[in-house]
Amino acid sequence: MEQTNNGGEAAKRPVFLTVLCILSFIAAGLGILGYITLIGAMGMVATVASGMEGMEGMEGLSSAISSGPSAGMTWAYIIVGFLTTIVALFGVIKMWKLNKSGFMLYVGATVVSIIMSVVYSGFGAAIFGIVISAAFIVMYGLNMKHLK
Repeated sequence: MEQTNNGGEAAKRPVFLTVLCILSFIAAGLGILGYITLIGAMGMVATVASGMEGMEGMEGLSSAISSGPSAGMTWAYIIVGFLTTIVALFGVIKMWKLNKSGFMLYVGATVVSIIMSVVYSGFGAAIFGIVISAAFIVMYGLNMKHLK
């Protein structure tokens, strides 16, 4: 379905918005693949850890596995990250179609993702993601005049 402006002619997506959307599509695709990989890896770690219970000499390995964030916190991070990536992707698709509501979806999902990153890994570890996310929010915001 083609977007039209008030004059009846087809609305054109600015090149800058097109480039931002393509970069976001690539990032979301890589993010979704990464989260699917993490889900598989977490399943494998849980299987290996349950198989090592009671084995002699494996106390050091099991304590190394359990010294990181709790499994529940890790699963929460993965699930929230996966969902925010999908919501942000949906927002980018709406912005691709020049819908202003896509910007709000994208910003909301990105802010939740930033908060979860800071909670899970701390501000210092999340600073790169915060800077990149903020830059994309600002750049999409600069294109708000083209969204309906």
